[in-house]
Amino acid sequence: MAAATTAGIVDGASEPKPNYLSEQYNSAPAELAVPALPPSTSTAALPEQSREPPEDKTFSPPTALLSNPEPSTAVASTDMDDHTQSRPMSQESSDLDIVTDQKALDASSSAVQVPNGVPASTFTSSSDVPLPVDSSNDVSFNTADVQRNDVSKTTASPFPQAAAETPDGTQGFDASAAVEPAKPLASDHEGNTTPTVTGPTAPKPRLPHDKIGMLEDRIKDDPRGDIEAWLALIDEHKKRGKQDDARSAYERFLTVFPAAAEIWLAYAQMENEANVKNALDSVLGKSLMQVPYLPLWQLYLDHVRRHNNVTTDTTGSARQTIHQAYELALRQVGLDKDSGRLWQDYVQFIKSGPGIIGGSNWQDQQKMDLLRKTYQQAICIPTQATNVLWKEYDGFEMGLNKMTGRKFLQDQSPSYMSARASYTELQNITRNLKRTTLPSLPPALGFDGDAEFTEQLNVWKRWIQWEKDDPLVLKAEDADAYKARVLFVYKHALMAMRFWAELWYDASEFCFAHGMEQQGNDFLVQGLNANPESCLLAFKRADRLEQSTSGEEGDEKTARRAAIVKEPYDKVLDALYGLIAKSKAREEQDITRIEAHFSASNDMQPNGANNEVKEEEDEETQRENIKAREVQKAAAVEGAKSMHAVQMRLLSRTLSYVWIALMRSLRRIQGKGGVNVGGARGVFSDARKRGRITSDVYVQAALIEFHCYEPETGKKIFERGLKLFQEDEAFALEFIKHLVANNDHTNARVVFETVVTRLSQKPETVQKAKPLYVFFHEFESRYGELTQIMKLEKRMSDLFPEDPSLALFSKRFVDSTFDPTAIRPIISPAKQTKPKSAPAIDPSILAAQNATLQAVNQSTASPKRPLPLDDSEPEVDRPRKIIRAESPMKPTPIPQLPQPPVQLNGQQPAHQQPHPTPLPYNRPPMPQSYLPPPLPRDVTMLLSMIPKAETYHATKFEPSQLVRLIRETNIPTNISQLPQQGAGRGMPMPGQAPQPQQHVPPPHMQGPPQPYALHGSVPPMQQRPGMPPMPQMAPMGYPAYNTQPSAHHAYAR
Repeated sequence: MAAATTAGIVDGASEPKPNYLSEQYNSAPAELAVPALPPSTSTAALPEQSREPPEDKTFSPPTALLSNPEPSTAVASTDMDDHTQSRPMSQESSDLDIVTDQKALDASSSAVQVPNGVPASTFTSSSDVPLPVDSSNDVSFNTADVQRNDVSKTTASPFPQAAAETPDGTQGFDASAAVEPAKPLASDHEGNTTPTVTGPTAPKPRLPHDKIGMLEDRIKDDPRGDIEAWLALIDEHKKRGKQDDARSAYERFLTVFPAAAEIWLAYAQMENEANVKNALDSVLGKSLMQVPYLPLWQLYLDHVRRHNNVTTDTTGSARQTIHQAYELALRQVGLDKDSGRLWQDYVQFIKSGPGIIGGSNWQDQQKMDLLRKTYQQAICIPTQATNVLWKEYDGFEMGLNKMTGRKFLQDQSPSYMSARASYTELQNITRNLKRTTLPSLPPALGFDGDAEFTEQLNVWKRWIQWEKDDPLVLKAEDADAYKARVLFVYKHALMAMRFWAELWYDASEFCFAHGMEQQGNDFLVQGLNANPESCLLAFKRADRLEQSTSGEEGDEKTARRAAIVKEPYDKVLDALYGLIAKSKAREEQDITRIEAHFSASNDMQPNGANNEVKEEEDEETQRENIKAREVQKAAAVEGAKSMHAVQMRLLSRTLSYVWIALMRSLRRIQGKGGVNVGGARGVFSDARKRGRITSDVYVQAALIEFHCYEPETGKKIFERGLKLFQEDEAFALEFIKHLVANNDHTNARVVFETVVTRLSQKPETVQKAKPLYVFFHEFESRYGELTQIMKLEKRMSDLFPEDPSLALFSKRFVDSTFDPTAIRPIISPAKQTKPKSAPAIDPSILAAQNATLQAVNQSTASPKRPLPLDDSEPEVDRPRKIIRAESPMKPTPIPQLPQPPVQLNGQQPAHQQPHPTPLPYNRPPMPQSYLPPPLPRDVTMLLSMIPKAETYHATKFEPSQLVRLIRETNIPTNISQLPQQGAGRGMPMPGQAPQPQQHVPPPHMQGPPQPYALHGSVPPMQQRPGMPPMPQMAPMGYPAYNTQPSAHHAYAR
C-alpha cells in the first residue's frame, strides 16, 4: 500500500483528508530538494566527530493511540513526558521491535564509520577522534618541566614540577587527548623533552563525480556550520534511492541538531512514503516530545487517524484513541499562534461523534460539555481562527439556551477580546520573523549575515518579552498557563537560535525564578550540549550544581560533590582544547598550502625550453626575482601565523579563566587540597600539566594561597611565574602590586628594575614596559624620594618621548578623582564671571524678517483673522493666506428714496444741521492682550482652499429680504392665536361654500415633481392644514410667481 505524505484517511473512510500544515512554517517536503553543492576547494579535512549511539528512549503514543499492531510487531509504551535527547535507532536499545525492513534497521543500527575504519562508537567525545598522522610534518609541544631550584631555598613548594611549563613563558599543550598517536619524547636544544605531534595532512583529492565523498569531507571539516552540506548529502542519497544511507545521514544530522524539527518532519515523511509503520512510530516517538512543531504533530494526528478507523469501530476504542491524540497535541502545540486550524479540526471531530447537541441523555450531555470546554479553551488563545471559533461558540450557546448562553458568553467575552487584540499585536511583532528550525552559527560582528542574525534575534526577544508582559492577563488568574506560554516561545526561539548561549541562559533563569527547577536544569544541559565551548552556560550549570549539593558533608560526599561540580568545567575545557588543536591544524594546513603554491610557481618554469632565455638573463635579475618570491612567501606565512595566533591567544586566555573558575569552586568545596586530592592546589597542578594557560592562572593561584592559606607559598608561586613569563608585563605588574600591598618595597623595586630592563632591551617590547613605569611613577611620587622621582621621569622621557613633560609632572599630584594642577581659581568675579552679551543679529536677517512680516500683512487683508507666524516650522511649509473678496453673507445696503426735508418752525432738524469738520484722529494701537485670538491652523488652511466669493454664480438670496420675510410671517405662538373654528382644518367660513377635500397620495405614488414654471424658480411651499398660508418668494433676479395676491405674497428685488 502506497503511503501518502500529505493526506490521510479520515476516520478510516475512503476519502482522503488533507494534511493541515501551517502556512507560516513552510515545512520541508518529503524529499528535501537541496541541489548538490559544488565540490569543496579546501584541501583540509578533519576527521568526523564521534557519535556514540546511546540508549534509545523513544516516545510512543499510549497503547490506545495506535491501532492493534500486527502479530509480528510489539509496541512498547514509554513515559510521554520524558524530555530526552534524540537517539539513533538501534536494535539493542530501541523500545520498538521493528521487523518490517531488517536491512534498513541493520544499516541504521550499526556504528558510524570514520574514514580510517575505526567505529565512531568507540569514542565518547569529539576529542577522542584520532587524527591522521604525517611524519613529515611534525609540530612539537614542549611538556617538560624546566628545573628551577632557586625558587625557594627554605620552604618546599607544595606543587610538583609541572611537565607542561616552558622557559619562554608559553605553556606546552598536551594534545594527546585530541591528536594521536604521539611519537616518543624528543630532546630540544636545552635538554627538555617534548612529545612530537603530527598535524593532519591534506586528504586525497576526490574525483569530480564523487559528490558524496566531497560532501562528507565538508561535513567532517565543519559539522555544525556547513548545514548545506548535510542537506545536500541527504538529498543525494534520496536521489540515488539509498534509503539506508539516507536514514544514516538523518540520524547523524539529528545527533548534531536534535531540535531541527523540519528535518524530523522530512525524516518522518520519508518513512511514511516507504510505508514502514514501525519506523515512522520510532521517528515520531523520538521527536514529538522534544520539538513542539505544529506540522510534525499534524503528521502524527494524520498517522493516528489513518490507523484507527472510527467507521468500523464498534467498541469506541478508535475514537477514544484519536481523542487522546488530539488532547496530547493541543497540550504541546495548542498555544501556537498558527494552531487555529488544529482547534477547528478538533471541534469538528467532537461534533462528528455520537450524541446530539442539546439532547437529554448522558451521551448528549457529555458531548455538549466537551464541546463547550473545547470552545472556551480555543477562544482564549490568540490564533488566526479566534474570531471564527467565537462565532461558532456564540451560535452553540445561544442554540442551547439563550438565558444561560448569554451568561456563558458574558463570562468568556473578556478573554476572547484580549485574545483577539493580542493576536493583532503579535502579528505586528512577528512580521519580519523567519520561523525556521534550522539553526545557524552566529556570524562574527562586521561580517556577512551579522545584521540579519541580529534582527531575527531581536524579533525573538521582543516576542518573549511580549509574553512575559502578560498581555492575556494570565499571571494572576492562571499562573501555569502563563508559564506554559513563555516556555513555548522560548523553545521555538531556541530551535532557530540554538547556538546563542545567552538565550539558553535567559530561559533557565526564567524557570528558576518561577519555581521550575527541572525545566531550568534541562535548558542548561541542552544548551551546554549545543554550545560546549560556552563558558556562560558551564559556569551557570556548575553554580546550580554547587547550590543543590551544598548540604553534603564528609570526605566521600565532598569528593562526589566535587566530581559533580567539575563536570561542566571539564566539558568546556575539552571543547576549548579541541578548538586550539583544530586551529593549530588549520594553521599548519595553511602554511603547507602556501609553500605548495610557491613551489608550484617555481616549477612552472621549464628547465630545457628556455635555456637560451635564461642564459641571456642577467644573474642579478634572477637573484632579485628569487629573493622577491621568498619575501612574498615569508609574508604570506607570517600573515597566516598572525591570523591564527590571535585566535590561539583568545582561546588560551578563555580556558585560563575556566581553570581559575574551577580552582575557586573546588576551593569552596575541598579547600586547598593537594596534587591528587583535588581542591585549589589540585586544579592548579592539573592546569599546569595540561598546558596552554596564561599568567592569569598563576596570579590567581598565588593570591588564593596568600589570602586563604600560606602567604609564603603564594609568594613562591609569583616567583615561579616570573621566571616562566619573563616578558609578560601584566604578570609583573600584578606581582609588583602584591609586593607593594604587603609593604615589601625593596623587592618591588627589584622586580620592577628586572622586568623593565629586560623589556627595554628590545624595540618591539618597549611599549610593554609603559604600564610598569606608570604604576611605579605613581608609587614613587607618593612614597619615594624626589631624586628617585626625577630619575624615573628622565627614563620615561627617554623611552617615551611622545608623552608631554607637563602631563608627566602633573601626575605626581593628581588623584583618581581630582587634579589640582588643572584648577583655575576666580580672582576677580566682576571681570572673570561677566555674562556674555547677546550675539549681534545680522542686518540681512532682520531685513528678511521685515519683508516676511510685510508680505503676511498684505496677504491677510480680509475680514478673517490673520494667520500667525509659527517659529517652530519653516515659512515655506505654512499654508498661504489667500486674499478673499467680500463675503456673500454680508448684508447689502438698501437704497433709500430721497425724501423732502421736513422743517419744524422754519428750522431744519438737528440731525440735518451741518456738523463741524472733526479734527483728524489717530486711533492708538490696540494692546496685544485685546487682540482676538488667532484662528486654528486647520481652519485657516480650509479658508485658503475655499474658492473666492466672486467665483459663485448660482442663485443668491438677499439676507435682508429673508429676515423681513421671517419677521412678517404670522406664526401662532399659542392656541389662542389659532383661527376661529371653521376657519381652519379645511372648514369653510360663514358665508362661504364648502370646498371639496383633496386627496393627497403618499410620497411614493406622487410621481416625479412638477417642473418649475420658470428657469431658476423654486416650487411652491406645501400648505399645512389649519395653518395660515405661507408666502412664496421668487428667486432673485426673476419675476414673482403668477399667483393671486390674496393667497400669497411675492417679493422681488
